[in-house]
Amino acid sequence: MVIGNSYIYSPEILSTPYYDHTLGAIVSNLFVIPALGVLVAVYQLRFRWLLFFAVTLIGVEWLFEWLHIYHVNWWRKVYTFIAVLFFLLLSKFWMRALQIGTSWSRTLSLWMQAWGGVGTVMYIMSVTTIRYYEIGFFENVYRDNIFFSSIIGVIKSLIFVAGIMLFQKFRWRLIAPFLVYGIDLPLYFFGLLVVEIPFWLYTIIYIILATFLLWWSQYAYSVICKFKR
Repeated sequence: MVIGNSYIYSPEILSTPYYDHTLGAIVSNLFVIPALGVLVAVYQLRFRWLLFFAVTLIGVEWLFEWLHIYHVNWWRKVYTFIAVLFFLLLSKFWMRALQIGTSWSRTLSLWMQAWGGVGTVMYIMSVTTIRYYEIGFFENVYRDNIFFSSIIGVIKSLIFVAGIMLFQKFRWRLIAPFLVYGIDLPLYFFGLLVVEIPFWLYTIIYIILATFLLWWSQYAYSVICKFKR
């Protein structure tokens, strides 16, 4: 979506067009489709239900195009069908792996949910004009910000995963929020991170949010471990 510019959402909720576009994608890719994946995985629904969900989402695409809130560039509906079907099948497999208790499934699940949390917080901080990244990879500064935020969000979420997996006591896990904050410091001093509020206030907000994300990831990991039978 970001690199290939495959499609464009325009729900006209946010004043900044690219953030508005990203919001539409977040609702679809970060909420609706994962929710269907959880439904399929938890209840181990039969293949016909997976087909039904994939076809329904294609119908939603048609509806959004008709409402002029979704426009395709080179993306095709058959890609949506194949991608959704694959994701739902993967969800069923993933649940079985969690129930077996494989370490790789637990670690990757923790990493993915941590990235979802980190990415959401970073997006909110951008939309509320607290800060943005300006790397220069794309001409559109908002697209540039979303692109780099996605990459650095993967790295930051991995730090949370490492803190939780390596340490048992919460006080040692608290190192993670400060390490995550430390990643942004050289980017700020080199001008790649633009902070639009007083930096001391940004630091306080950042540490509080990072600590919350650590707590949330810790809770998520306890839930993930309970899937083992």
